[in-house]
Amino acid sequence: MFVKLLKLSTKNYHQERLLCNKRCNKNLFSLVIFFFLLLPFNHLFAQQAIVLKVNNQSLNKVITTLIDNYDIKLSFNDDKLSAYTVSINRSFSSAEEALNFLLKGLPFNLEKSNEVFIITSQKAATSNKKFLLTGHVLDGINQESLPFTSIVINGYPLTTDLKGNFSYSAFADSLFKLQVSYLGYYKLDTIVGASSNLTIPLFQNSIKIEEVVLTSRSTDKAANTNYSSGNVKLNRNVGEDLPGSSDNSVYNILRLQPGVLAAGEQANDLIIWGSYRGQTKVSFDGFTIFGLKNFNDNIGAINPLMAKDITVKKGGYGAEQGDRVGGVVDINGMEGSGNAPTLNVGVNNLTINASASTPLFKNTSLVLAARQTYYNLYNSYSASQPSNNRNGVRNLVDLTIKPDYVFKDINLKFSGRSLTGDHYYLSLFSGNDKLDAAYLTTEGRVRVNGSNNEENKQAGGAAFYNKIWKNGSISSVTLASSGLNNNDLSKLNLTQENDGKNIRTVADLTNNTIQEQSLKFTHKLSSTKKYNALTGFGYIQNRTTLLRDSLNIQTTNEENYSNRLFTFLESPYFFTPNFKVIPGIRADFDLGLQKLFIQPRLSASYKFDEQFKMTASWGLYRQFIAYTGETDDEGNYQYRWTVSNGTSIPVYKAQHWVLDAAYERNRFWINTDIYYKYTTGVTRFIQNAQGRRTILGDGRSFGLDILIKKEFKTNYVWMSYSLNNTQERFDKRIKNIVISEYERAPQDQRHELKFAGLINFSSFFLSANYVYGSGFRSTRPTDDPSQNQLAYNRFDTALTYKFNAKKYRLQTGLSILNLFNTQNLKAGNFERIPTEQLQTVNIYSQTVPFTPTIFLNFSL
Repeated sequence: MFVKLLKLSTKNYHQERLLCNKRCNKNLFSLVIFFFLLLPFNHLFAQQAIVLKVNNQSLNKVITTLIDNYDIKLSFNDDKLSAYTVSINRSFSSAEEALNFLLKGLPFNLEKSNEVFIITSQKAATSNKKFLLTGHVLDGINQESLPFTSIVINGYPLTTDLKGNFSYSAFADSLFKLQVSYLGYYKLDTIVGASSNLTIPLFQNSIKIEEVVLTSRSTDKAANTNYSSGNVKLNRNVGEDLPGSSDNSVYNILRLQPGVLAAGEQANDLIIWGSYRGQTKVSFDGFTIFGLKNFNDNIGAINPLMAKDITVKKGGYGAEQGDRVGGVVDINGMEGSGNAPTLNVGVNNLTINASASTPLFKNTSLVLAARQTYYNLYNSYSASQPSNNRNGVRNLVDLTIKPDYVFKDINLKFSGRSLTGDHYYLSLFSGNDKLDAAYLTTEGRVRVNGSNNEENKQAGGAAFYNKIWKNGSISSVTLASSGLNNNDLSKLNLTQENDGKNIRTVADLTNNTIQEQSLKFTHKLSSTKKYNALTGFGYIQNRTTLLRDSLNIQTTNEENYSNRLFTFLESPYFFTPNFKVIPGIRADFDLGLQKLFIQPRLSASYKFDEQFKMTASWGLYRQFIAYTGETDDEGNYQYRWTVSNGTSIPVYKAQHWVLDAAYERNRFWINTDIYYKYTTGVTRFIQNAQGRRTILGDGRSFGLDILIKKEFKTNYVWMSYSLNNTQERFDKRIKNIVISEYERAPQDQRHELKFAGLINFSSFFLSANYVYGSGFRSTRPTDDPSQNQLAYNRFDTALTYKFNAKKYRLQTGLSILNLFNTQNLKAGNFERIPTEQLQTVNIYSQTVPFTPTIFLNFSL
């Protein structure tokens, strides 16, 4: 065990008090002068004779006795000194003399730094010996592992793994200087000796700490963008204080990040840097979340009470990540308290959310969490004309639908840690939602009667085991399975208003499923000041089905599989502590296509000083499943999951270029990302009166993200701006001439501006955020794609009160979404129904209206 004691001496208290009385009593003047003359010799009077009288006692215990009895500041490796025993009966005039005598003839050196004695191993005797430091970073209160913690060891940066484990080896010295930081926690700066299974506790900046030895008070509260190009690490606790339902605090903070599309309110189908739908992967505890419908962003697919760590990889990510060409959002779940049972309950006027955890056996815990809508999210479903013309909605929409929406989900997780530091968990998830909408209106001479009924069921689970070997290597294995089942029934009946004669009847039933099973093994070598290699391999299977009935006649019955083997390797190389290059390579072998897909990756970072850092990355990426869009003559889109077959649905191929610059000083941050993405293999289906055909194309996206953030005390504010140009190219036949040129993609939005701020007044937290989007193009084929359909504007605000007692915590407040009730268009929820030759009915499923939410959260 590594021992470090720092104590402040108070022996001069009476002398200092005497000095303070100098101005009050002139008779003491001469005594004061005499006191100052003696100061240079004060250590001689203060020095206390050291007496050691022990018989056959271990050296570490003798050293501990010196620390306890003689107020000596000393640092040493307890394990190494315990191997030696001493017998002694004599006195010494100083601590240094006593220590030199005890260490005489032993393979140790005595050094002194800032009044602290340091006992180290003799370098001559250990020059070829490997010193190993392995450890685990966790929350100092609830013992939760802190994944992907940033650690700097002897000046060289590294990152812990999923369970907060790290390993570092050196040959020069057995002492390691550590700087440990995790988003939302106080930083730790300390010195430790070579050790196995070292536990490093960190403490949240939101709790009161009486004393933390050698800990910096510096923290980064909201987000960390300064560790890799295109990557953002988010503090999920900040989302709890932002406006919005507490059932979706994960998305509350995700949508405010630059590059993540907020306009259009796609809470569970994230569009990052102009990617197409389905190209961004969201994973939770190692299994894929394909996403429930979640009609708007009041409820997110991930229960915030289960979310611990959130990492957004917008582009240029490393070789370990595969199967997506757009972006990656990794969310790691809570493990639960291993100390005592806990309870969290959240209630608002939309849903109830609760989680409970308890220790089961030694070093194990069980967590259960569930959510349920107990009040219809939009009251009874209805259809009406737009009631607000503030944003020009009436110019585009004839009918606004408020659907009936029901949602529920449940999480169960069992976690544990062995005595040797191995970690394991079993995480299970199930959720489903149901959306019903109906409408009846008259357009000209046509009566329109329609309905939409949609149900989604999502399930997933993962088993994980993590092993730390004696040589410092860290291995992990993950077995995961997940799937989504979507049922969609659309009915439409068009009749003549005057005589009721039927014009057209539609009754389409669609069932689309996607499943994924995977096995993944990773192995990370012990880090050194030059290398930090990570390798892995595994297997992935995807299965999709598509069934379609039209007027009770089956039109489609498809089932497709994709089986793949993969392997990857990446090894960061440090030219200097400030200059790092990470070459990597990933290979996927599709067993069905019998084809190998090689994907090289490369990134580099250079730290100019403590304030300024630049990173760059490049890579090739592949994706073997697609969320393909099907459009009709009116520009209505429907999306279905399918497996790439290499021909009509090609395997996506993308190339990413990312350049990042980050500046930080005095808790002020400026971060800039410049990116370019090019993707081939984009598939689209055209369904019209002539039948169904497939078109293939490519897309490109380039732009700029800027994030400016300032934190001061317990308050923070940030502003972000995204400039994006997303284009696509499909062959078009116009007058028997094939034209192939780029035009705006449906998800293209040129400008998006976001603002968020939180002010803390004692126990009250006032927050607000605003999002402006310049708007999307119209998807109607006859419309000009260069024109924006409608700009997006939404302002939210919230006031929260927090009360912390000794045994419980209480949080309550009011949150208002869309304070000014601006009506915006929701991407993918806009339908055009042709009624006569030159007339259509534009039906619009409402985005978030003016939504006040009163909430109460209680935790034990």
